[in-house]
Amino acid sequence: MVGCAAPFCNNSSTKGYTMKVFPRNTERRALWEKHVGKMNSTPTNNSYLCEVK
Repeated sequence: MVGCAAPFCNNSSTKGYTMKVFPRNTERRALWEKHVGKMNSTPTNNSYLCEVK
């Protein structure tokens, strides 16, 4: 089971949502973090976001 790392989101792959892994490239990862907003923790290579905007 993979859960979404976005704040206040409880979507997961077991609920049928498509999950996208955070980029491994540091510049691109920083861009994703900026667009997601305040997160509960720093994303790792095992952090995912769901398809919901």
